Amino acid sequence: MAMGDKSMGDFGFDPRKYKDARHRFGLEVNKAAGLSTKLNGSRSNHGREFWSSILFAKLVLSALTVNKILPNRPSRSSRELWDLASIATLVRGMAENYLMLYWLCTETENADLWDLRITLLTMCDNRARYRMTAELEGEPEPTDFANAQFNLSQHLWKNSLFTALPENRKKSLIKADKFPFIQDEVISCLVVNKDLFRRYYRYLSSFVHTGTISFFRMQEKRRGGGEFNDYDANAMGGAMELAILALKGATVDVKSIHGL
Repeated sequence: MAMGDKSMGDFGFDPRKYKDARHRFGLEVNKAAGLSTKLNGSRSNHGREFWSSILFAKLVLSALTVNKILPNRPSRSSRELWDLASIATLVRGMAENYLMLYWLCTETENADLWDLRITLLTMCDNRARYRMTAELEGEPEPTDFANAQFNLSQHLWKNSLFTALPENRKKSLIKADKFPFIQDEVISCLVVNKDLFRRYYRYLSSFVHTGTISFFRMQEKRRGGGEFNDYDANAMGGAMELAILALKGATVDVKSIHGL
């Protein structure tokens, strides 16, 4: 056996565990969808409420899509499509969505912290849109971008949490050329099974980025061909566990933010 071959899905397949995860995932999707529907069109009293409802709706939409394409019958007689790569990509996106919701909305009860994070994220959005416009349509008006970033950076200097940061960290954040948080640091703050979250997140990343784990064993083990096999079924079960963690955590957080 090659080194690392006993990865997710190589420990034997138990259809009962898959069916249990499938059932629990469906229940969490229904709960989250009900909450998102309830929040739709409701008045937001604070930016945390507004952005948490936006991010939660995005998370729920991905969950509904996963729920539609996940196979129900884990057996070789199943004629359903077993598309692990698509499931992995969607569920990893759900995990990232939850991390963003937690960082931007759950942790920011402190007014200065909220102000700092939403300002930093707005600067990142400005830079991302500037780059995208430059690549697709040619160079946008640099003065507008520079003025927007300057005004936001001036606002940051009025925030005590920002000014207390080390100089090199402040310079990096003002550049706004990457997200202003480290994912692993956010994961360490989650009120979920952190080890499980990290393990599944990193594994699913192999499929998002076409890592070797996603295709090196396809021919010899008949993985990734769209038909049922123990490996893909086990891996989808693991993906459902990560999705359940994200949905449960986000649902609890959003209820708390909205005072429900």
